[in-house]
Amino acid sequence: MHPYSICLNEWRVHLLFLPGCSKILFMQTADYAYDLPESAIAIHPVTPRSGARLLTWRQGEVATHQRFTDLPVVLPQGTQLWVNNTRVIRARLLLQKPTGGRLEVFLLEPHERSMEQALASTQAVVWKCMVRGGKRWTAGEAGLQVEDTAGKWEIAAKRVGMDEGVRFIELRWTHRSAVTGDVRKASFAELLEAMGKMPLPPYMHRPAQEQDAEDYQTVYAEVPGSVAAPTAGLHFDALLMADLSTSTSLHHVTLHVGAGTFKPLVEGDVTDHVMHGEHCSVSFDAIQALAAEGVHRVSTGTTSLRTLESLYWLAIKWKETGEQPVELYQWEWRHELGDTAERLGWTMETAMQWCVNALDGSDWHFRTSIMMVPPYRIRSVQGLITNFHLPNSTLLCLVASAIGDDWRSVYDRALAEGFRFLSYGDGSYLEWDPR
Repeated sequence: MHPYSICLNEWRVHLLFLPGCSKILFMQTADYAYDLPESAIAIHPVTPRSGARLLTWRQGEVATHQRFTDLPVVLPQGTQLWVNNTRVIRARLLLQKPTGGRLEVFLLEPHERSMEQALASTQAVVWKCMVRGGKRWTAGEAGLQVEDTAGKWEIAAKRVGMDEGVRFIELRWTHRSAVTGDVRKASFAELLEAMGKMPLPPYMHRPAQEQDAEDYQTVYAEVPGSVAAPTAGLHFDALLMADLSTSTSLHHVTLHVGAGTFKPLVEGDVTDHVMHGEHCSVSFDAIQALAAEGVHRVSTGTTSLRTLESLYWLAIKWKETGEQPVELYQWEWRHELGDTAERLGWTMETAMQWCVNALDGSDWHFRTSIMMVPPYRIRSVQGLITNFHLPNSTLLCLVASAIGDDWRSVYDRALAEGFRFLSYGDGSYLEWDPR
């Protein structure tokens, strides 16, 4: 394979001829860097959360005078508003090594179990983890004891494997009742509530406080499983939700956000980046709502959008293979599925109408690693509510897929006017013409 470099508008790209492929693919190597001063990074949210500032971008026109409380008048009447109802788990465990040193275990995902099974388990579980302070921890058990009003918790952690820098940690625990003194069966979810810490993003450079258990959680969070919050939803409070209910309809999807969301792009060719996989669930009712035509749809956050876009490509994959798929890989949209989609000519609504018949009332559970970079064409929504993201991030690539080169002017404007960036920062509403 031999790449040929060219310049296309302001994007630096190269052309790559793939064997067996008659199309030339534009492989983005654009620089997604910008200068983000430390002073622009919010380390605490505003109060109330709906008081955060809202930048709007509509087909190139930018306004910066509104707040999230204005969202009911910003969104078109009758909008379908899509949110990610995942719930952040207390994924950080601070333990003590056999030698007495401190160890921090960051839970990524259960090994060979579903999230629901692992959290409900009352017996030992193995998790894929990142470990800080454990370079020399190769044997023995790390542990901790904690007492609360209900009794005494004890946890033991043992390293049982390693793969590509990720450690496999077996966790066992007991809870002794303060009333009876008896050991009772307690779930892993209960253990995390008692002993775990909220997994604040590393760029906040501060330990989690108890208030973060509320602040770093959306008001509509239902399904436990994320190790990072779907942060666009942090701006919604009960009052804003009530105001929105008079002019929009609320729809849920679930994507359990992984730690890979903070992974910076690899240097050089963006398409060399290896995207993390995340588990998703979409109800049959949600798919029916997506099948309705003539509706303005808005995604709250990049995770909701990745779920919705994955549904489109999974429908194409199902139609092509004849079997319901349970996983979408990173670049399937730009390779074989892209050809199939072009041949079928399906819109999002057409694809979901086909799925309504094929699913026969069933929900859809799947894993997605989709990575959206220009010239990706968004099919599922016409608007995106999103925060201001890190430089050199896959999230910024997604924003560029939505509004093209304008992301630079949007971010320049936000920085110039003092908007707060990242998870606890302000947000934006981006709206474009369906293409």
